[in-house]
Amino acid sequence: MARLGCPERRRPSAFVFIVLATSLSVWTRSGADQLEEARALVRALASVGGVAGREGPVRAAIRRAAPSWASFQEDNLGNLTVSVGSGKPGLLLLAHMDEPGYVVTGVTDQGYLKLQRLTRLSLSPLFDQFHMGQPLLIQGRRGTIPAVSVVYSTHLWRGNAAPLNRPVVDEDLFVDIGARSAADVEAAGVVLLDPVVIARRIVDLAGGKLAGPAMDDRAGCAALLLLLQELEPAKIHGTLTVAFSAQQLMGGRGAGRLANRVEADDVLVVDAPLPGGARTAPGKGPVVAVPGGTEGFSQEIYNRLAERAARTRLPLQNATYGTAGDQSAFVGKTRVLPIGVPILYTGTPAEVVDAHDIVALATLLKSIAEEDR
Repeated sequence: MARLGCPERRRPSAFVFIVLATSLSVWTRSGADQLEEARALVRALASVGGVAGREGPVRAAIRRAAPSWASFQEDNLGNLTVSVGSGKPGLLLLAHMDEPGYVVTGVTDQGYLKLQRLTRLSLSPLFDQFHMGQPLLIQGRRGTIPAVSVVYSTHLWRGNAAPLNRPVVDEDLFVDIGARSAADVEAAGVVLLDPVVIARRIVDLAGGKLAGPAMDDRAGCAALLLLLQELEPAKIHGTLTVAFSAQQLMGGRGAGRLANRVEADDVLVVDAPLPGGARTAPGKGPVVAVPGGTEGFSQEIYNRLAERAARTRLPLQNATYGTAGDQSAFVGKTRVLPIGVPILYTGTPAEVVDAHDIVALATLLKSIAEEDR
């Protein structure tokens, strides 16, 4: 089958666009209800922190939002999976739960905390600077502890002697919890390796958009939860596995475990595209990876998505994805294709998503999951 809107063997254009219908027959709720549910899910998921290997609060939020019939399995890396149906073919849909953040690596005699960034994947060169002078949250073993990242006083410094006469990095950050000694820090319940994230503030913008931290990939998790809420298990042919992966930012460790444990003929990795690639925009529909090329993404899955999008009158945008995310665990082993929602200001504390895209993505995934493959 040719790519939608393109002759066979030609690379698809930057946008694959079909007019979005005002109501979608594959859903049982009204359009307004779908949008509000999507916004509520994103708020709930993005309102909690979950650095790689410390995704517990996100897992708890997912369990609370999932339908009562969903019986999750959790492995020792923290992946959550739920399966519907049995036998072949197998379809795996997964979105990662973790976000970039820090862990506590030291305490000064004056009671300030020192941090180390926790990720193996590249981030914005300004990631650490985004956290300077901002309220933070320490996810301690006895509960969440509010904190603030210190801003250096530089008015008495001159020239190259200024302490930040270069880009900010994680070792420049000093975190104040109100303590004035290492003993005060211990009494507050903070210990080494406690995770640290930016304080949560989710802002509702015009036109169904939301802004806040960790929209990548809590928007993808929200789309999978919407899918589970509306799924009709009797229509599943073969086995559908919906997974929420852990430790994506540590080289896709959770996805690697899933690749060895889940038998899947097709894999759709629900994630945000690379920043700075093909031009995409929130509100213009889900994004999907361009198939073929050096990444080896599946042309067959792409064709099926394009056909289903046309049938359900959904918009799609082509986007640039690399192989460094969860898809790295499946490339060369099975058919895999990344898909997701476009995000504006990726890698900042104010990532922007559009609830219309999340609903459209969940609708498309439901259509794929229930098709006769």
